[in-house]
Amino acid sequence: MDFSDILVGLASAGAVTAIIGAGAIKAAPGFARWATNKVATFFR
Repeated sequence: MDFSDILVGLASAGAVTAIIGAGAIKAAPGFARWATNKVATFFR
């Protein structure tokens, strides 16, 4: 049996997950600031 296609799929899935994770970490501070402002304006 040839598992090369499965291994390539797992490697590319890991790369995509890493890219998405890095983007989430980069966007988190801006999103947190936006969410805090939205909650603060709700209570004004």
